[in-house]
Amino acid sequence: MHQRRPCGTRACLILLLLTAGFAFHPGAADTATLSLGEINPLTGRFAAHGTALHRGIQLAVEEANASGTLRVTLATRDDEARPDRAVAAAEELITRLRVAALVGGYVDTLVGPVSEVAERQKVPYVATASLDERLTQRGYRYFFRISHLQAYVDSMVGILQDVFKPQSVAILFSATPGASQLARRQRERLEQARVRVPVFEMFTSGIADFTPLLTRVRDSGAEVLIADTFFADHLVMVRQLRALEVNLKAFLGAFGMEFPEVVRDLGPSGQFLFGTTGWEPGITEPGTEAASRAFVDGYRRRFGTQPPPLAMHGYVGARAILAAAERAASRGREVGPETVRLGLQGLDLTTPLQRLQFDSRGEAKHYRRLIVQIQGSTRVVVYPPQRATGKPVYPMPAWKER
Repeated sequence: MHQRRPCGTRACLILLLLTAGFAFHPGAADTATLSLGEINPLTGRFAAHGTALHRGIQLAVEEANASGTLRVTLATRDDEARPDRAVAAAEELITRLRVAALVGGYVDTLVGPVSEVAERQKVPYVATASLDERLTQRGYRYFFRISHLQAYVDSMVGILQDVFKPQSVAILFSATPGASQLARRQRERLEQARVRVPVFEMFTSGIADFTPLLTRVRDSGAEVLIADTFFADHLVMVRQLRALEVNLKAFLGAFGMEFPEVVRDLGPSGQFLFGTTGWEPGITEPGTEAASRAFVDGYRRRFGTQPPPLAMHGYVGARAILAAAERAASRGREVGPETVRLGLQGLDLTTPLQRLQFDSRGEAKHYRRLIVQIQGSTRVVVYPPQRATGKPVYPMPAWKER
């Protein structure tokens, strides 16, 4: 994927990307307007994730403008995967551009600081990729998110207990808040089920050498390795597992394993790996197949490629705000931060990712994760049973047998 060169502080703060393709209907002078701010890591170590989220947001905004239901201006900022940049962007979007809402965010080290600014300034913020349980325990009124930790715990521990049934599991996890909490919750659930966790190790995301950790996994005799980390870490870890000939019955990755690049970049080494997903082309919430196909077709026309799963998270996050703004406008109310917040509180929106409703904490009520396995050139849903499209290959073949 083409990466843009990181811009300087001043350049990032003045960058304003107005969404192209406004399509206003004749006589629509009274159409409600919405100024929407987006903050995502478009450069830096999470650039692939942030770009996917950005494109989903952009597509949702362009659809709204084409429909004529709203006139939406999208102001996009690159946080460069740096909390200080994220805070500066939030302050500038709210105080100078006076946006009515914020959307975006990948990993809680970036989402958390933005949520603090949004709450202080009384502007609703819909986080597109956030897991830190502490963020929805603060009593904040302006923070909403479309993902949550419990869905990962339920799906990942669920397949271990219901399908794999190992006696010992190793857990390696990134030092981010969401990944660390996920690992602790997994260990608690496994130990309650009397499954040993002989290796439980944290690491800094982006390290180049997992050899000491993987050697410890091999020596422990663990049958399954859970990797609560991100796309780039998975690539390095799997290659080194093969080089060290650490043969496991299953490798289960938390984040980013649903990216198409996993299949492309790992080749045979990627076969039979397990990961999680909420949505991807061909895997959608029952009853939303037509909407899912429309999104995929629109994304392909706009960006010339297949949408990665995170694009749907961006799309749904933006659609939540747009729906809240449309609701305010339909009732003759001014579209501003407070009416958008109230609209989000009362939202009931069916999307290919989930039926989106927020509880009193801003948590998505119906968010779920599925377990998929790479089989050939595709990913097959193998858990939970009611959503499965195939059976898991377990245990995985040894490295030398592939």
